[in-house]
Amino acid sequence: MAVDDVSFTFEGGIFSILGPSGCGKSTTLRCIAGLEVPEAGFIKIGDAVVTDMQRGVFVPPYSRNVGFVFQNYALWPHMTVYENVSFGLQMRKQPKSEVENRVRQALELVGLGGLEDRYPFQLSGGQQQRVALARSLVYNPSLLLLDEPLSNLDAKIRETVRSELRRLLKSLGITAIYVTHDQEEAFVLSDRMAIMNDGKIVQEGTPLEIYERPKHPFVVKFIGKANIFEGTLQEKGSGEEGTVLLEELGVALHCKLPPDLSLHENGRCLVALRPTELSLKRSKPEGQTNVFEAIVVAREYRGGLTDHRLRVGEKQLVVTTHKYCPLVDSDIREERVYVRVPPEAIIIIPREKSE
Repeated sequence: MAVDDVSFTFEGGIFSILGPSGCGKSTTLRCIAGLEVPEAGFIKIGDAVVTDMQRGVFVPPYSRNVGFVFQNYALWPHMTVYENVSFGLQMRKQPKSEVENRVRQALELVGLGGLEDRYPFQLSGGQQQRVALARSLVYNPSLLLLDEPLSNLDAKIRETVRSELRRLLKSLGITAIYVTHDQEEAFVLSDRMAIMNDGKIVQEGTPLEIYERPKHPFVVKFIGKANIFEGTLQEKGSGEEGTVLLEELGVALHCKLPPDLSLHENGRCLVALRPTELSLKRSKPEGQTNVFEAIVVAREYRGGLTDHRLRVGEKQLVVTTHKYCPLVDSDIREERVYVRVPPEAIIIIPREKSE
């Protein structure tokens, strides 16, 4: 089953659906557009129910007032920019003056004014993407659906276009659902987002909540990079204080516990430590908690950042440092170092959620 009991509600802004290939993102989007017919459930856009399988309601795609930007843009190669953007309006028998006015406005909005007579092959990838966007905006849709619209652009152009796209959507006040497998793209564009896996939404929230407070093992593994270990919550103090034991590393760490953590003392959990939030020292810091010894087994230079692979007990731990960290210049292998873990950087997820 491509989509299994997916449910979300949002009032406006840009909502992203993020997940790996084949998780059901595009199928969800196509159901909203009316291009796929779900077996059950209902879909409501604004005040209108457009799909309700139990009551036999199914509004066809062309009557949903929804714009759709496809991954491959789906431009007609034999039509000019003007003809591509105006095609849907002409099929709806709109007056010629109305068509001309709305096409001109849509092209101006996306920065393509003056390119009306060009063909798709005469445009760059970024310009083709904006033609596809103009074609969707020309209807004044109540909802805009975008299915990985930047995936065909190279990395540099994609960075520029995504910033322009967010600025444009926010300035127009358009409600949009954006599907992508690119984490950075989703974080830059989104007001809220949902993480999908195996046809289900495993977590929904703001980009900040998703990154800093993941509530599912898949989310912490999928979003960013993390060192993940088995743990036990040894102590749950008053307020948000606690101690978690990482048996695999042989260390106990003081941590900040989220107020909604459903985990009792001696409860099993997964503990995630993001490499960029840990620090390294050659000498043991005095008067600080959560410091333990490690051995450097490898270093991987990544330009402005360096990954230090450390051995702690029988396990490996990765710590990522900036280029100005003095340890970056060291070629010493089997070097003894000290790792510090800030209590607020420890992510705890109850083990039962991963079963």
